[in-house]
Amino acid sequence: MFRRKWSGLPADPQFPVDIKELGYFINEDDEVRSIENPDYYFKFFLNRNERWNDRQRYAMNQATQGIIWDRLEKLDMKKVLLPLGTTDPTTPHVPIFVTRDIAIKTRIIVIFGESMQDLGILAHRIIGGPGGVNRGSMVSIVSALQKQHSSPTDPNPPGVILANMGELIWWPAGNRTLSSTAFDAVPMKSAVHNGNAITDKNRVPGNEDMKLHVNYIFDKAIPHFLNKRAKIDVVGLGDGADVVEEYLDLPPVWEVWKDRINCLALVGGLHPVEDLRSEEFKVFLRNKARAYAPSLEPVGTVLSGPDGNPRTSTFTQLGCPIFSSGEQHYMETLLIQGSDVVLSWLQEVADTPPDQDYKNPEFEVLHADPVYDDAEPSWGESQTPADPDTGAGAGATDGKSEGGEAKGKGKDEVGAGSKDQPRLILIERPRGEW
Repeated sequence: MFRRKWSGLPADPQFPVDIKELGYFINEDDEVRSIENPDYYFKFFLNRNERWNDRQRYAMNQATQGIIWDRLEKLDMKKVLLPLGTTDPTTPHVPIFVTRDIAIKTRIIVIFGESMQDLGILAHRIIGGPGGVNRGSMVSIVSALQKQHSSPTDPNPPGVILANMGELIWWPAGNRTLSSTAFDAVPMKSAVHNGNAITDKNRVPGNEDMKLHVNYIFDKAIPHFLNKRAKIDVVGLGDGADVVEEYLDLPPVWEVWKDRINCLALVGGLHPVEDLRSEEFKVFLRNKARAYAPSLEPVGTVLSGPDGNPRTSTFTQLGCPIFSSGEQHYMETLLIQGSDVVLSWLQEVADTPPDQDYKNPEFEVLHADPVYDDAEPSWGESQTPADPDTGAGAGATDGKSEGGEAKGKGKDEVGAGSKDQPRLILIERPRGEW
């Protein structure tokens, strides 16, 4: 009888959380390249075993996130631990980034990312590929926002809050929270263990999931950091946009925030307007919100008005004007490709004179999906080819010729057809025994 000991299981692969030790460097174009061959980007498929690939990707993602966090801090952002007042880094907490002098800002942009992305990350496919670290992260967005001004009367740049919608699972061994993808890739007892279980010990009080994190940002963090006269621009990405919309749609919530939110940018959001309950929030969406969707159209093209566009297959029942992001496929790169139009609209709203109330203009929607005439003819419309010698078979397949008389059914017509078609040949079976 055979017995396998725990010590006999294959060890979990280990990779250093350091770009250089992993065999990569950041070149002059801010792109991650291989030290061995600088023409190559990050190589995910390192081994036929998925665990090895996942563990290497985890180490690379953690290493690049550390670089991004350092760059955000150089942009005068500081990391804050939630729940507020957390000082012991070994206790469960969720990090966010806020502008250092946010208390004196008159305009704040709050960005809620996707549930599958780490804090500060927009798209790893850009960070580890063509585009580079800054372009694929919030570094590019924060840098662009710092070039704006807060209002016609305040030339100072706005403040920024980066919420953490993805990293909400507490990992005690690492004293930090992780996304679901990263949590599956942390070290295990062996390479063949069936993942890491998530229990109540892996939850952060008040930030157990995306909805509670959004509530904590609005209910605790914003009142704590902002002065009472500061206005707020809200940006939601992907499923993060949907969660923010659901939260603001709650009548008691909207009653509190309706006078402080300047505008709402839904980048990749898909929350149907028919599911909303607050009529006041619906009016706000029509007047002060815009959505940006994947599209083949050039960036900034108007795809739909607030009432939808029946001439396109793109989902347009969002209750606000919808624009092309310039990205055709990937939700995570919508803000990257459409950052110029999204951020310029935020500035447009902020430039509204104090004595006026901003409203979306009426847009002329010309967009419509192309129509392809590829429908096949019905049975009644099909035609049979005419025989070049007798003319038999011309016209519709209703058993009559063009003149209306029935086609001949004589013996000579057996096998009649065009020269390009095979003919029917009758062979008489031999009589007698074989």
